[in-house]
Amino acid sequence: MKLSIIIVSWNVRADIINCLGSIYKNPSSSPFEVILIDNASSDKTVECIQKEFSQVVCIANNDNRGFAGANNQGIEIAKGEYLLFLNPDTIIHKGTLDYLVDFMDNNKEAGACGPQLLNEDGSIQRSVRRFPSFRGALYRFTFLKYFKIFKKDYRNWLARDFDHKSQIEVDQLMGAALLVRKSITDNIGGFDERYFMYYEEVDLCCRIKHDGWQIVFLPQVRITHLGGRSSQQIPAAKRIMMLRSMLKYFRKHRGIGITFLFNCFFKIGVLLREIVDLAIKIMTYFFALLLFNKKKTVKTGKKIVSSAMFTLRFVALLFKI
Repeated sequence: MKLSIIIVSWNVRADIINCLGSIYKNPSSSPFEVILIDNASSDKTVECIQKEFSQVVCIANNDNRGFAGANNQGIEIAKGEYLLFLNPDTIIHKGTLDYLVDFMDNNKEAGACGPQLLNEDGSIQRSVRRFPSFRGALYRFTFLKYFKIFKKDYRNWLARDFDHKSQIEVDQLMGAALLVRKSITDNIGGFDERYFMYYEEVDLCCRIKHDGWQIVFLPQVRITHLGGRSSQQIPAAKRIMMLRSMLKYFRKHRGIGITFLFNCFFKIGVLLREIVDLAIKIMTYFFALLLFNKKKTVKTGKKIVSSAMFTLRFVALLFKI
């Protein structure tokens, strides 16, 4: 078999139905299989898929194993020469699967590749990044952002100088649509399950590069990515997991000692930024009340709750992440 498409879902039944529909509407001309791993959804995802897409191999977990653990379940049973890790909130376009497979067949130095991702409105989604840096993380998550300190490093991390219109070898591609040779995961292993969510694909891309393979961005083909449907269900927890996963990545790839020193300042920096952000939101809320702006009052009130939840959880986890 040429291609195994692996999809992990969690309470996104409508999205996964649309995703599978697009796959079978625009199938690969090579033999392929679709493997769905459901992380204990409560919306009857598995029952629905088994009824509407009986050809899909379904694995129904009794608990949420996270993105890495669930994808590894798919890798274990995959029969394809290539593995396409695909988010459930994606839409496959005509010819995309064939192009990705053909590219890998004709470029033996490439260990992984990925298409150009589009937002729902058809605009380009920025899916290429360089590997994370300490300075970029300080700008992104701490109070240093207010002073524009390390802004250049953050923009470099996000590859802001890249227009996403050129075929090029890159550091990392977004895990929403990432094609990898099965022989590589057989050799270096699949996703690191210490990352419950976030940075799993960053870690995998880093290991693929370290093993001597190229990772190539292919703008000639496109996949629509609606983005963040599962993680939107847990906004405060999402941010905590993102920070924890980033620090795990740094410990693994930059070293325990230097990451410990970085983390000492980082935790204080994040907390200071959250306190300032919360204060600004509260002031905005009261101004909206004074101006009788009901819509802005409700919107800001929700942001205050989310920010307060994150700050409280972060304080509780301050010495654990």
